[in-house]
Amino acid sequence: MTLKLSVVQSATDFDKIAPMDHDAWKIPYNPQLKHFRPQFPTREQAIAYARENSKCRFEDRDPEKQFWLKVEDENEEVIGAAQWAVNIPAEGAERTVASWYPEGSEEREFAERFINGLWGFLGERVTRPHMVVHVEHRYRGAGRMLIKWGTAKADELGIETVISSLHSARGAYEKSGLGYIEEIPPSRDLEVENPSAKWKELQADDLSGCLMWRPVGRDFVVGEDKAPWQE
Repeated sequence: MTLKLSVVQSATDFDKIAPMDHDAWKIPYNPQLKHFRPQFPTREQAIAYARENSKCRFEDRDPEKQFWLKVEDENEEVIGAAQWAVNIPAEGAERTVASWYPEGSEEREFAERFINGLWGFLGERVTRPHMVVHVEHRYRGAGRMLIKWGTAKADELGIETVISSLHSARGAYEKSGLGYIEEIPPSRDLEVENPSAKWKELQADDLSGCLMWRPVGRDFVVGEDKAPWQE
């Protein structure tokens, strides 16, 4: 079986990427995803939203700093996709507003506390320019290809690679040269007095993650390497 990795050049590619993206995130279950995306009653509606949203972001991207990739099989079906970006940390970054949830809803408040708590955790540690992956899927070797492309690009640019990973994906990143640095705990902001039943339901998911890191120019060496914020 031959897999082909290429950089996305046209927004029309998302007609194939969006359905794959939607279905791939179902297995294994991703407890964080619903806080980053609106929820829809049907698969078709969810895919339509993701397709149009991705097309808009693709058209508005900085092509020197943001890269969409796809992996196709021998039948030209998309079986993997990723968005890599060069991230240059800046002070006073704006807080994320979860506008995909109704204003005043508990879902919106929870999502904003979770997302901004995650960004705050990363921002306290990762203060140098780095490569970061926003979307990644693991299927028939496609995931390894997507990760390796990003780490190679980081080496070309002379910057580190930093990834906020789900626990289920940790092994794939370690096999691709990244090292596990520490666990990312759920934000302390998620603890509230007298939480409602809905809030408790949202808290019931395991929202922790893994902070992965790779130095410039080579793979992480367990027992020898430390991330710069650990030194």
